[in-house]
Amino acid sequence: MEMPVRFPAPGALVDLGEVTLWTDDQGDGEPLVLLGGFSAGHFIWDFVRPYLEGFRTITLEPRGLGLSDRPPPPYSEQIWADDLRALLDRLGVERTHLWATGFGNYYAIRFAADHPDRVDRFVAYTDVWAGDPAKGYGAIWNVYRAMVESFGTTGYGARLLSKMFDVPWLPWFSDWEAENIERVLHPETVAATVGYCLTEADVRADLERLAVPTLVLQGDHGWDGKPLRPEEDESLHLMRERVADLTAVTIAESHPAYVIAHKPAECARLVRNFLAGERR
Repeated sequence: MEMPVRFPAPGALVDLGEVTLWTDDQGDGEPLVLLGGFSAGHFIWDFVRPYLEGFRTITLEPRGLGLSDRPPPPYSEQIWADDLRALLDRLGVERTHLWATGFGNYYAIRFAADHPDRVDRFVAYTDVWAGDPAKGYGAIWNVYRAMVESFGTTGYGARLLSKMFDVPWLPWFSDWEAENIERVLHPETVAATVGYCLTEADVRADLERLAVPTLVLQGDHGWDGKPLRPEEDESLHLMRERVADLTAVTIAESHPAYVIAHKPAECARLVRNFLAGERR
């Protein structure tokens, strides 16, 4: 099976004053902001955007990634959330739905908690705490950092980083992810972006402040293709416990985050149904 064709997203650089961000704004209808992870970036949304006709879909790369500015660190959930607010102001978007996956979930939660008046509905992932023992992010960062320091984020370095992980159902995954890494990551900001999210990011205290209807969407198998144990999902447990209006949906036989690439039509159907709920 060949690597999938990328969805056309030419995008543009938007000057927010303090920082310039790459963003892509397509379609008409209710706004839906799509916040990707920090290696696949906005490319993860290539799979579902064709199924989101009728929405104004907005993707971006946060500061430090892709074609967006790379000012000196520090970066944080708050800085990325503030950048998102400034971007929406510049685009004239007063209220929007949010759909986040991977590390995009950190600043999506912060934004939704800080600005409940600007979010209608929120589709979330389970990255809420870098220290979640079930995720083992600290150990991953030790290896990831060494690879970047030794080989960079292009060419062999990108291919090596992409092979740290696997999605067993997608034979093209590592080639596709390597291309994403080349386009999204930069050696000088990896520690402040990926490294920060693997070792420091923590929005647990924001969960009780989420006052918007929230859907947690994920697959049920790990990188090794083995089923995950729901009772060991500490981050999901915290979300269930602390978010007042939360629904969790698990799609069988797929990776938790990359289910979007594996089963885009099913993901889009579930999200469309959720977003069609009564507006607040």
